[in-house]
Amino acid sequence: MIDRAGRPARWHPAIVALHWLTLLLIVIQFLLASPMRDETRNLIERFEFYQLHKSVGLTIAAFVVLRLILRLGLPSPPPLNAGRWLRWAADAVHGGLYLCVIALPLTGFLMVSSAPVQIPTLYFGWFAIPHPIVADKATYELMRSLHDWAGDALIALGAVHLGAAVVHVLIWHDNLLRRMWFRRGGAAQN
Repeated sequence: MIDRAGRPARWHPAIVALHWLTLLLIVIQFLLASPMRDETRNLIERFEFYQLHKSVGLTIAAFVVLRLILRLGLPSPPPLNAGRWLRWAADAVHGGLYLCVIALPLTGFLMVSSAPVQIPTLYFGWFAIPHPIVADKATYELMRSLHDWAGDALIALGAVHLGAAVVHVLIWHDNLLRRMWFRRGGAAQN
């Protein structure tokens, strides 16, 4: 369904798919973080967890870049009727989420690239991704701190985002979630 200004009622299905796939991969990343840092595990297991974490992180980066390209090229639904402060808050949270999901793979990749112990990045075991910088302890420590900070910020912003979605669904009943879900049935259905 298209409104009078030619804007769709929902997000494009590719953007919807990338949204939910990115969320799934982010959950997987947080689930991988604990066992990969568990020093009671043997080195082979930890290596495999780190490689999977790096591969999923690079996939998230690719999804985010693709999603941003699609956002620039595809029409978006009009904003909901909301007050200026609410629109500003939503934009700030969304901007922060995008910043985090860009910063996390970037800082993670620069962290492993600058690590004192150079371990190759094997994308799902298929091929090696060359590291763009050389080992440097100061850079490694900075990227590690930024990576941890971005992860904490993502958790906080994700909680705000989830809380806002719950308010939209359970209190305001404004069908916001429907805009970021897949259409069911015919084209006339909203």
